[in-house]
Amino acid sequence: MKRIFITLFIVLTVLLAGCGGGQVSSEVTPTPFPTPVRSTFTVERGDIAVEAKLSGRVSALALHTVFFEIPGQVREVYANVNDVVTEGQLLGELDAAQELRANADETQRIIRRAQIDLEIAKLTLEQYESQGRSATEIEIQKLQVELAQMDFDELMQSMGIDPDAALTDELDAQVAQARAFSPAEGTIISAVTVGRKVAVTTPAFILGDPGKLEVVADLAAGDDQVREMFEGMPVTVIVDARGGLELTGTIRQLPSPYGTGESEEHVIHVVLDVLPSEDTYQSGDKVTVQLVLASKTDVLWLPPDAIRSAGGRTFVIVNSDSGPKRVDIEIGLQTRDRIEIVSGLEEGQVVVGP
Repeated sequence: MKRIFITLFIVLTVLLAGCGGGQVSSEVTPTPFPTPVRSTFTVERGDIAVEAKLSGRVSALALHTVFFEIPGQVREVYANVNDVVTEGQLLGELDAAQELRANADETQRIIRRAQIDLEIAKLTLEQYESQGRSATEIEIQKLQVELAQMDFDELMQSMGIDPDAALTDELDAQVAQARAFSPAEGTIISAVTVGRKVAVTTPAFILGDPGKLEVVADLAAGDDQVREMFEGMPVTVIVDARGGLELTGTIRQLPSPYGTGESEEHVIHVVLDVLPSEDTYQSGDKVTVQLVLASKTDVLWLPPDAIRSAGGRTFVIVNSDSGPKRVDIEIGLQTRDRIEIVSGLEEGQVVVGP
């Protein structure tokens, strides 16, 4: 019996061992984390130019720009494009002109009443003195003249009118704020339309010479690039209607305080070096004005992506024997593609990108 039990135990052990041998033990192999590949940049030597591009149009040579002195809505236009006007001619007026004229007329009547009271008091005094009236009557009338004079002066002061100035001139000046007059003889090359709302910085009328052409290019609002421009500065003008024809020219006028133009104008005026023709340019052509605001040759440079800033410091990262190293640098001219390296690096040196 004991022998049978031992035999059965051995058989069972063999069977269990066979079942266990059929199982495969497997372990999950971890996926290796990819090592990030950082881009590198090489310090190069070359030229850097800071450029500006402005959109413009060919138009008649502008000589004078006329503005309204107050904002408002245009009520009347008395001179249109291509009209020849003379110096002092009324070009247009705002809605406010009618109200100002009515106010001026009423002001004139009020002032005239005060003037009449003063004149009556003076004439009465002269009459009393010539008639030999009593000293008391004459003294009383002198006081009446003084009161009338005080009333007149206070009235003029309350209306903001200089008592010593010609009344008509003062009132006409108030009305003139809502009217635009031609500063000289010329031809209207641009004019506002009836119903348009204008500000004191809106060019209402532009006088020019239709026999001569120039390029007028717009400056973006708050554009600081104009600070780097000057009258007489060379430019390149690309004529869109002529398949990108490139012409040369110079800046004729900039807005004040950077040039001799009106401070309210946000444009530059450019004269071209060639005369207009069917092969070059014509009035109305759209153009692009290109200007080189600053340039340097044979300087070290890096692309913007290679340079970092933090904590008020400008720096790059370079590889060294001890690992990545931060190097402070000084930069100069900057463009969209290149930044000048003034100090801190040498030509050919390799820096690591972010």
